[in-house]
Amino acid sequence: MDVRFVCIQGGRKYYEVVICGEQIFVGTRAECVRFMKIHDEKVAQDLADAARPPRSRSVPVRTYRQARMRA
Repeated sequence: MDVRFVCIQGGRKYYEVVICGEQIFVGTRAECVRFMKIHDEKVAQDLADAARPPRSRSVPVRTYRQARMRA
């Protein structure tokens, strides 16, 4: 992730957060830093969730038998 200067508007400097050449966020420098921190936390959480083995079923699967109709 890169932070690049975009413009000055209303006396405020705006920056963009870029990933793989694509702009994903625009804001002040502090907002960009906060966005990158939150983004990194979410990515780390998703990777941890993917690495965890799936939980076993808490409720057993019910099976039913159907009696044959006799004529």
